[in-house]
This record gives sequence, structure tokens and C-alpha cells, in this order.
Amino acid sequence: MGAKVVNNYKDLALSDYARVGRALTLYEVGDKDEAIAEMEDVSISLKGYPEIHAALAAALYADKHAPLLAENQFTIATLLDPHYTDLSYVRETKHWPPSLVSSLQNFITLS
Repeated sequence: MGAKVVNNYKDLALSDYARVGRALTLYEVGDKDEAIAEMEDVSISLKGYPEIHAALAAALYADKHAPLLAENQFTIATLLDPHYTDLSYVRETKHWPPSLVSSLQNFITLS
């Protein structure tokens, strides 16, 4: 539905950066499929924005069991900003929700 609104009512569409926040919120409240779909969509329009690539890597690894896709996304993120290897950075500076921080930790430790 979100894509339909964006296509039909561009003036009402959320900025891509706001959509990152929406995706992180969806992830935290348990709507992981919708969150991942949103992340994938935003990762195309914000190609080169490290936060979305790092978040997508964590979600793909933890929820879609797609380690190769996750690794590709994480490589993009960390080449652009190595801070995404630091869990305290995403928790305290980027203010990621706890469930996504946990997913990133699982990805980084391959657990």
C-alpha cells in the first residue's frame, strides 16, 4: 500500500530518510516482512546511505536466513562507514531499536 501512496500522491510521500525510520520501527514492533520490504526499497533509492545497508544486512541475516545477501549489504555499509561494526554506535548514536541491534550482533558474530 505504501508504494501506491508514493506513486499516486508524491506530495504526501515520506522522504526516503523518514522511510528508514519507519522501517526500523516496523522491525521493532515485529512486522519484519514489511520492514525488510521497506528496507530493500529504500536501499535502492538511498544507495550509498550506510545505515539502510547495515540495517538490511542485520534483518536479512536474522530473519530471512540470507547470509550472502546480508554480507553484500554489510560490505556496502562498512565501506562507506566502518562505525556500523560497532554495536554501541548503532545503539547509542543511531538509536536503533533493541531488536535490530540484536540482529546486527547475531550477524557480526555469525550466531
